Amino acid sequence: MLRRVTDILFRQADAPARMRLTRTVLGAAALRTLWHLPDGSFFEEHADTVMSEQVCGKPRFTLTRQQYDLLRGAGLVGMALWTAGVRHPAVRTVAATAFISTNAYVAHFHPRFWNYNSHLSLFVGVAAAADLRPPLDDPLPERTAQLQSVALASMQLGAATVYSQAGLSKLVHGGREWMTTGRTVKGSLAVLGTPAGAELSRNDELMRLIAVLTVLGEAAFLPLLVARWQDRRLIGAGAVGFHLLTRRYLGISFWHMWWLHPALFVVPLVGDDRSASRAHRLGVALLKGFADQMCTLPAKPNGV
Repeated sequence: MLRRVTDILFRQADAPARMRLTRTVLGAAALRTLWHLPDGSFFEEHADTVMSEQVCGKPRFTLTRQQYDLLRGAGLVGMALWTAGVRHPAVRTVAATAFISTNAYVAHFHPRFWNYNSHLSLFVGVAAAADLRPPLDDPLPERTAQLQSVALASMQLGAATVYSQAGLSKLVHGGREWMTTGRTVKGSLAVLGTPAGAELSRNDELMRLIAVLTVLGEAAFLPLLVARWQDRRLIGAGAVGFHLLTRRYLGISFWHMWWLHPALFVVPLVGDDRSASRAHRLGVALLKGFADQMCTLPAKPNGV
């Protein structure tokens, strides 16, 4: 197992190519998030509301309208350049710093508010730090490839941890009843779901089955990914399928997570150690579904 973890962290042969693809998709997700965030006039017009919450008696940190717009604008410009392939350290620094700061700022006004796309900030920081182009005369280019392998693995394992945490959280806070009764799934589909989801909620046996599969699938994601690393493409594809079904029946897209899965896990790239023909077929199928969903997703950057 230690050898497997070491290989995952330091010896992903396709890491340079996969990091380039991930940078593009991650940049697109960050740009979409920034674009749909409110501009500075929102915070100015609603200052009495958004500035009213306090933590331990301390007022929330605030920016002026001009400061916020400048920060968001720097993020849009820097992220657009980086996504387009400009990898200069200054561009990467501005893109990552401005995005992370802006994303954090709009989420910090309430002490119990949870930003569901906070993983984007972590991934942007990691990808920007590792997106290096070694000089032609670099005597040890494998060091850059190794750094990119670590960065790639941190995003892959980080995404898997999100799922496992979600599954364990259901068990901790909902207990076995979350699975055995299926009440939470049934209520969510009936009250908050789409018309198709409401229709599905009438089947109690199916609700219990979905509840069991959801908890087991989520909780097992991280250990399964590590134990069956050679099947990570199938596991990543399964995660995409899970989100597409969730969107179909619950209306919840969580797009800022599953947009990354084809790049992180599924698409076959140079250096990949898996079957090329099987990879190609699965990659094409996933990309087609990915492109179709991109055309229909609602513009909710912080939606679940």
